[in-house]
Amino acid sequence: MDALEDILKSGAYPGTFHPIYQRSPSAWFPGNEAASLLLQSQFIWDDIVALSNIQHDSNGQYQRKLILKYLIVELRSLLEVFDRLQALVMRATVFDPEERDQRPYRGITMAEHRLARALYKEYAQAKSGVEKDVVDIRNAIGAHRGNIDWPVVMRFWDALSLSALQPLLDVIPRVFAHVKELNIYEWSRAPNEGVIEIIGAAIYPGDIEFEDVLDSEPP
Repeated sequence: MDALEDILKSGAYPGTFHPIYQRSPSAWFPGNEAASLLLQSQFIWDDIVALSNIQHDSNGQYQRKLILKYLIVELRSLLEVFDRLQALVMRATVFDPEERDQRPYRGITMAEHRLARALYKEYAQAKSGVEKDVVDIRNAIGAHRGNIDWPVVMRFWDALSLSALQPLLDVIPRVFAHVKELNIYEWSRAPNEGVIEIIGAAIYPGDIEFEDVLDSEPP
């Protein structure tokens, strides 16, 4: 999953808000729930990648399992955010981009909707195989530790495995790569005092004809 240092990697925008690294007024801030969930998904994934790299370079069984435990805690958080984003994507207005008069200000094309459904089906299948274990591990030995039997605790520690999570970790970046390009996000910034900039509607192929550019008057 690529970092969102530039919104959607389009090169059209200077960068997005980050709670640690990017707080400048010139950064683009999320303006709706979808954009907030998109960024939150990216930030959590960055944490997962960092933990995975640390785990890979760690020596000793305990250290590796300890880091893997916290990776699973982050993965549980990501699934909760990702599922909320999925709901917004699948509820977005679907339209035919060729019908210009019927285009919504924000929405997804029929082709984008079909691909999103196919990718989310893969995601759901991968998630169904590990989600219960992720929740149980998080609750038993991670973020929510309760009074449980020690044999149960040992079983959860034994269940820690990066390979078991791999199908889910493989599909999440592919889903994200598609949904981050959808026209459902609102972005705004205030680079200077009294100035507010907002990302406008998407431009589709055929919206601007080459003849229109030639005939336009210079500014």
